[in-house]
Order: sequence, then C-alpha cells, then structure tokens
Amino acid sequence: MYPPKIGYVIPDNLSEAINFLKTHDDAKALAGGHSLIPMLKLRIIRPSYLVDITKLKELHYLNKEEKEYKLGATITHYEISKAQIPLLSEVASKIGDPQVRNMGTIGGSISQLDPSADYPAALLVLDAKVKIKGPSGERLEEFSSFDKDMFTPDLSQGEIVTEISIPVFPGYKYSYQKLERKAGDFAIVGVAVLIKTNGDEVEDFRVGVTGVNNKAYRSQIAEDMIKGKKINDEIIDKVAQEVANESNPTSDIRGSAEYKRKATKVMTKRAILDALKR
Repeated sequence: MYPPKIGYVIPDNLSEAINFLKTHDDAKALAGGHSLIPMLKLRIIRPSYLVDITKLKELHYLNKEEKEYKLGATITHYEISKAQIPLLSEVASKIGDPQVRNMGTIGGSISQLDPSADYPAALLVLDAKVKIKGPSGERLEEFSSFDKDMFTPDLSQGEIVTEISIPVFPGYKYSYQKLERKAGDFAIVGVAVLIKTNGDEVEDFRVGVTGVNNKAYRSQIAEDMIKGKKINDEIIDKVAQEVANESNPTSDIRGSAEYKRKATKVMTKRAILDALKR
C-alpha cells in the first residue's frame, strides 16, 4: 500500500522543528523513517506533515564520558554498532539489514516504540534515560517511564527526543539473543542480558525482553531468583522459565502464542550462557 499524501518540512534547527510540530498537531518528526514509513504505508498513521530532523547537527553526536554514554537522537544504528558500547552495540548490529542500519536512528526507533523493536529490551536493563525537548523546555525521563505502551512514547505535542544517556557498567558481561523469522526482520522475541559475577556467584543480573508483550519488560522475579546464587543449569532453567511465564505473546503469522512463549525461554537461556562465556 502507498502512503497518503503528506507535506514535507526540513527545519533549519531544532527550535524551528519544535515550533512547527507545536502548531501542527498531526505532524510527525522524521528521524530516519524505518519505523515511521512502514506505518505510513499501512496507513496506521496519517500525519499532515513530516518534519525531517535527520540532518540537524545538534542531534548527531556520540560521546563517552566518565560514567555514561550520551547519544544524540539521530545517531544511526550502524554508528552505534561500531561504537563498542557494551550490549547496545550488539543490539544495533542485529537490527534490520545494512540499508536499515545506515538510515535508521535510535531516536526515531524509540519515538515509535514498535513492540518488536530491538532497542527497548536493552535500554531497560541499561537504565537508559531519554532527554526530551519541547515548547515547555527540556526534561529527562527514565526510559522505563518513557515507554508507556506499544507505539506510545511519553511525548506531548511538539516534543522531540534529543538524547539517550546510558550509564557505564564496568565488569558486566552481556548478550542479546534474537529470534527472527528471516534475516533483517523484527524480533519474534529478543532477550537482553547484563550479568556481573564473582567467581561462580552472581552479584547482579538484569534481563529485558522484547516482542512478546505490548512493550518490552524486565522480569524482577527472575532477576531476584539468581542474584547471590551460584550459577548452574538448574537455576538458569528456572530463571528462563520465569521470564517466559511473564510474557504475554499473541498468535500471528510469525508463530503461535505457545511457540513464542517457549522461544522466550530458549532465547533467555542462550543469552545467559552466551554472556557467561565472555
């Protein structure tokens, strides 16, 4: 299906983009388009204007500071994949195909919040924060609060995601395991794991899951089950089962709900075992 007729605006700066979005309540910001354009083609959304912020230099940066990484909203998946950011770079390397990775941006992705998108699982376990700028000024919000529901970011009229910040997790191992129907597809299920060990004992454990609920989720019960415990096959199996129990998948062309729930357990085990090898 072809997208409906749309106006196209290229602002000179961020303030101009915000002002235009404020005065046109059905306009949408465009930052790469690989989440937005498919929705337009399916006519899930029908904005009157697209405001292209992709070329705004003030949104394009990637900096590592002493305690955190700061990513401008228009940094591409490819750039993130090459930045050696623990966990997040691995996630970015598994998004779509080379064309998508070179055009799609992290700000664009999280501003759409497709329930099968890859980033949300990792951003949850990484305690990411989102900087948002709008007509009323600037604010900083935990990603866990920003992700309200499927396709529902916490953005008011005229607001734009400008930055994502991620704390440094020294000494942590990580893995992102993704099941997809075909290469470059959205995740049937994606599992992000961060784990810190002391010998064979787990000091900290975080797990985030995408694709099998209305939005990405962390399993606090599963995380608490393994913290302070010695690693063995039995505890890994119990943790993976708990993560799967908390999923709420729906049946579609990618598989039945039962299949997806079982796949969630399998991918959780793979993510834990892969992280422990590093």
